[in-house]
Amino acid sequence: MKKSVFSFTNRITLSIIGTVIIATGIALFKLSNLGIDPATAANIGISEKLNMNLGNYQLIFNLLLFLIIFMINRTFFGIGTIINMTFPGYIIDFIDMKFSQFNVHVSLFSMQALLFLVSILLFSLGISIYTHADIGVSPYDAVALVLENYSISYRVSRSIQDILFVSIAFLFGGPIGVGTIIIALGSGIFIQFWRNLLKNIHEKERKY
Repeated sequence: MKKSVFSFTNRITLSIIGTVIIATGIALFKLSNLGIDPATAANIGISEKLNMNLGNYQLIFNLLLFLIIFMINRTFFGIGTIINMTFPGYIIDFIDMKFSQFNVHVSLFSMQALLFLVSILLFSLGISIYTHADIGVSPYDAVALVLENYSISYRVSRSIQDILFVSIAFLFGGPIGVGTIIIALGSGIFIQFWRNLLKNIHEKERKY
């Protein structure tokens, strides 16, 4: 019994760690000025049009998408869903505030490119960690996992989903750039890489 509780505690910890890494990656995307992930770009564009705080709008958006996915397949939702639906927008706002407070900015393209690379690695790693915890994922991340059950590869469905949100971000004036396109086309590849790596590590640990 203690082992089960400890295991669940570890899963919650992984979910929180993954979520914080995702939010940090997104905040660094913004700092690089090369574009941020499609979902956040769309959410920022819409929230600004509605004069809403990003955290509040993102929570409402996630709730609506949650209801849609829940009617299709509820197995991807759990306490990890609540964690990822609630925290990222507020964490991003907090990091942005600190960057602004200490006047942190990056102007050299070489540094922007390096920062963007670090950002996409963190972003994809964070998604992989919190989905690996297996206690629920965000509604946005659940879309590709649902389609994976219908023999559509995660990489392909994630790319299509991201491209759709790039279009929404463009329509609402969200902060898109060349980096947003790279994320839309490439994040699925990075996420799949981290997922496979974490799966292999987990399987090796189970053997011992």
